[in-house]
Amino acid sequence: MADTDQRPRPHDSLIPADQNRAMFDTIAGYYDGTNRILSLGLDAYWRRRGVALLDTKPEGRYLDVGAGTGDIALEILRQRPDSRVVGIDPSRNMLEIGWRKVEDAGLSDRISLEEGDVLNLRFEDASFDGAITSFCIRNVTHRRRGLEEIRRVLKSGSRFVIVELTEPRGPVMQPLFRIYARVVMPLVTRILSSVSAYRYLADSMADFPAPEVFSNLMHEAGYVNIQTIHVTGGIVTLFVAEAP
Repeated sequence: MADTDQRPRPHDSLIPADQNRAMFDTIAGYYDGTNRILSLGLDAYWRRRGVALLDTKPEGRYLDVGAGTGDIALEILRQRPDSRVVGIDPSRNMLEIGWRKVEDAGLSDRISLEEGDVLNLRFEDASFDGAITSFCIRNVTHRRRGLEEIRRVLKSGSRFVIVELTEPRGPVMQPLFRIYARVVMPLVTRILSSVSAYRYLADSMADFPAPEVFSNLMHEAGYVNIQTIHVTGGIVTLFVAEAP
């Protein structure tokens, strides 16, 4: 079956993996603070919702794809203190911040953050009790392949949760968001960080497939019981699925 997500789009904002890694290496030092401001503090709430949907089990082992600065891994341990988390991310600078957070929290024995590529996971088949990725999947150049790799390492019946920024589609929220993304976001990031990086963020949100299209891609990648949940007016979409 064809990978519908790889069909050319007129304004596809995806950039090569090495450029993406370099971009996140550059903004790593102000990534957390800028996101707090741009999301009006809602990013922590979005992560909590995503982890809650992961339906963690006692002594479970979970994969955090695109772990970045470690916030999702720490949230999993907050909600399920007896679990273990392996986080992967291609950006070493982002991971260095995550390593400090994990060490400061005294959780180095339960959280492992390492450099890794979702398109070529080093883990054995069916080795995780669940997986989650937050604000990451839109940056993956070959999304179906990434989805398939994640499914491969999941145990049968375990959940996979995606927390992703999406452009609202409604007649009110969509124009309001576009004003925010094109006017407010560049002004804030001009002061705090990298305008070009956050312009890419806005573009990648606009270009991300509609929820029904992405859900179909997840189905093609082998997932079952796929659900979509829109929060904050559709600015974030939570995709919840299971490995067969």
